[in-house]
Parts: sequence; structure tokens; C-alpha cells
Amino acid sequence: MCDEMEVSANMIEITIDQDVCKKDGLCAMVCPYGIFQQENKGTIPKIDDLMREKCFRCGHCVAICPTGAISHSHFQKGTVNPIKPENLPSYDQLLELVRSRRSKRLFKETAVEREVIEQALDAARFAPSGHNEQSTEFIVIQDKKIIQEIAAFTAEGIGKLAKYTQNPIGRMMMRRALGRRGAAYVTELAPEMEGLVSKFESGTDCILWQAPVLILFCADSAGGSFAGVNANLALHNAALAAETLGLGCFYAGFVVAASESDNSIARLISLPETHKIYGVLAMGYPRLSYTKWPERNSAKVTWI
Repeated sequence: MCDEMEVSANMIEITIDQDVCKKDGLCAMVCPYGIFQQENKGTIPKIDDLMREKCFRCGHCVAICPTGAISHSHFQKGTVNPIKPENLPSYDQLLELVRSRRSKRLFKETAVEREVIEQALDAARFAPSGHNEQSTEFIVIQDKKIIQEIAAFTAEGIGKLAKYTQNPIGRMMMRRALGRRGAAYVTELAPEMEGLVSKFESGTDCILWQAPVLILFCADSAGGSFAGVNANLALHNAALAAETLGLGCFYAGFVVAASESDNSIARLISLPETHKIYGVLAMGYPRLSYTKWPERNSAKVTWI
């Protein structure tokens, strides 16, 4: 009979099968909160009752255990999968992907299949997140009318931002909302924003470029200070995945800016009041292909 040690915390049950455990202590080494404790080398780890409630379901313990001795109620059978080394890219392959990725704004009218979008989002959901909150939620918009409405609301929003830079009261409000450096950046961008608005009003959409798909990366703004970081990490994963799927995309930052100053876009998509839009990808099948990658600035590195 196997002797199992068990702990429950917040409806979580963790067990260690003593008949299978190799006593290597790997779980104790990797657990961020020290829930697993190996008192002596070569012994079965124990679970610290004082630390157990801090488990945030990161999965390190079940991912590191070579024999599958650890069972975790949050990771049911079939949810812990072996890594396939043969599928992992080399450094050169990864570098070629990130160097060749470009913001693509010219799209075919071809609709993007739902399963292809889901593949990009599958990569997005595996992005790291603060405290393993996995706080990012995705809104996929394929309705052309709604995309055009978002472009219109964005044009209106950035037009207002540009006007704020033209008078002392507006600049003061911006400094309070964005800080001195943030306000200075918006002021620098004002001519570009005015140009985009002018083109949009004349019938040329240089904001969303008639993208067939818009993906909004959202989260509950009350869910933690890393919600925005988490969303943009997820967005970057999706952007890289898009490249491998033959898609093109670009970061629609002006949509984010417009949504921060006005709730018209949030109302349009029925976004919950507590939620914010932290990132936006415009996506579709690209009309053009790039065959070269230009060099970028050298990395600014400080070695200490």
C-alpha cells in the first residue's frame, strides 16, 4: 500500500505517492513558496502546513517531478503533458522568427478562420503572468461594422488628445493624468494623431487599416497591478504565433489610448465596468511578404 501525504488549501489537494517518489527533492527546490520541504537529502519531502495556503497553482511541482509522484487537484489527469524536445526551436530559429516579424498593415479581404485565431490565442494564454494570475481575457472581433466603429471612436479619441496639447488647461490635465513625460510624449505625437484623424475623416483608415480581425487583450483592472503587463505579454505571444500561422498583425496602440480617455469602445463591446483594454492586435492575412530584415540599434546594456 502506498503511504500518501495530503494537504488541502482553498479546495486544493496535493498528494505525494511515496511508492513512486524518487526522493530527489526537486519539488522543494522549485516551489516558489516552499510548500514542499525536504528536511534531509534522500527523504520524502513534506508539505508545510503554514505555507500551503499560498499555493497559486503555478504547476512547478507537477512539471518538475520525473516520476509523476505528485498529484495536484488543480491539474487533473491529462492536463500535465510531456515536453517534446524535438519540437523546440533552436536559438537561430527563434532569432530568425523575432527578427523577421514586422508590423503588417495591408491585409487581404480573406476572412481568417476561427481555428487559426484560436491557435494564436492558445499561444497567448501560455504567456507568463504575475503571480500566475492568468488575468488576460480576449475579445475577438470579426464584424466589419464593429471594427469600423472602433476605428471611428479611436479617431475621435486621439483627436481630442491632440487638441488637449494646444491649450494650457488641456496640457495641465494631461500632466496630471499621464505625468510630465507621458504628456510630453502625447504632445510629440499630436501632429501624427491629427494626420490620422484627417485621413480617417476623408475616408482613408490608417488606424485599423480595414483589418479583418481585431483582438482586444483585456482584464479586470481591480485584479492586480500586473494586469496590463500580463495582457501585453500575452499579446506578444499571439503576435509571434501569428507569424508562424501565415498571419500578419500590428499593435493598435491608438485604440488603447482612446479607450483610456473615453468609454465609447468599452460600451460598444459591452466590456464590464471593472475591465480595461490593455492591448489590441489588428490581424489578417497579409497582402505583401517581406524577404529581408533590417538591422536595429545595438542593445543598450549595463553590466554590473
